[in-house]
Amino acid sequence: MTTTKPGGKICTHFGTCGGCNYLDIDYTKELRKKEQNIKELFKTYRHLEFRTIVPSPSPEFYRHKIQLPFGRRIIGNKTLLTLGLFNKESTFVLDQTECDIQDPGLTEIALAVKQWARREGLLPYNEKSKRGMMKYLVARKSFSTGEIILGIVTAKEDLPHPKDASKRLHTAIQNRIGKTGKLGKIVGIIHNINTKHTTMALGREEHLLWGRPYIHEHFGKHKFRVGLSTFLQVNPIQTPSLYNLVLDEIEPESRVIDAYSGIGTISFWISGNCKEVMGIEENPASHRTALESIKYNHVHNVRFRKGRVADVLPSLYGKNYDTLVLDPPRSGLGAEVADLGAEVAETILGMGFKKIVYVSCDPMSLREDTNLLARQYFLNSVQPVDMFPRTDHVETVAVFRNKNLT
Repeated sequence: MTTTKPGGKICTHFGTCGGCNYLDIDYTKELRKKEQNIKELFKTYRHLEFRTIVPSPSPEFYRHKIQLPFGRRIIGNKTLLTLGLFNKESTFVLDQTECDIQDPGLTEIALAVKQWARREGLLPYNEKSKRGMMKYLVARKSFSTGEIILGIVTAKEDLPHPKDASKRLHTAIQNRIGKTGKLGKIVGIIHNINTKHTTMALGREEHLLWGRPYIHEHFGKHKFRVGLSTFLQVNPIQTPSLYNLVLDEIEPESRVIDAYSGIGTISFWISGNCKEVMGIEENPASHRTALESIKYNHVHNVRFRKGRVADVLPSLYGKNYDTLVLDPPRSGLGAEVADLGAEVAETILGMGFKKIVYVSCDPMSLREDTNLLARQYFLNSVQPVDMFPRTDHVETVAVFRNKNLT
């Protein structure tokens, strides 16, 4: 099974761009490599069931969110603004003209934004000199409705003539993607301000320039409002397969804690098989969206608590929850805070869950957290899910069972 374009061409930027690793090999070979990497990583665990990797229905054009930095190319004494991903060495930003894993509508929007920024005379921000303005383009598209929102992230609070500039940007996008809706429909333009020196793209302050600050997305029978900073799987085509693997592990009438629940997509997905689901989410915007989702999805057995998992989980001790679903950030239970992983693990061990279903986007942090849980839980199965085709990333669903209850 190959995924090259007609005529055998692959993306112009492949080999230089840091976004893809496997565009030049057969997709079945890529899947075998990923599966073998997981097996190698967990080969020392006894009685572990390695399950076959779940391929993505679409290995190309699956990303429904983009986060592209602005960069620069010096031509003589002039600076030309660029927009794309970093090269493999992270030394410069490629001037993206195409992408084989982004949704085509989002690629067209990126090209429109780049041309608009050049016409407006907007310069990329330079961390060393503190000059310039443009930091990132962040955009996301709904798989179910085709709606698109985009955020222009700047290092300064004042976007020159914001109303006029946003009108021209909207026109540039409409001219690029057309009005038929085939490539999507723009519903909102947001100015996001990030004055900090950080690897995080989005800042906390936002101003709506046009339209609305969210898209409508559907997962199964449930509806969600998704903003720029809302966590959502970037591959909505494969997401149902991932969530069904979690659902398969939930026994009827279970009482479940969904830690790192985001806007509650997993909570709602498994709710039909549960007596109760309690989601825990630290991000205020995601927590607020989750609460709103309860109302317009008319679900009565799902609740949410706001706060860090390390802080909220102990308050649920003794409440007879039997299953724990974990879907932490890439860094795992530690969440990039020293010793926090061990703290969360100790709380989990003390609560005595019958089963833990761990959704991981980084096999290395999963292995580290497996060692933290090993005193009371054994790793029963590992199921790779290819959420990120053509890259070296892979999602994994791991199932842990309580040693004291087997």
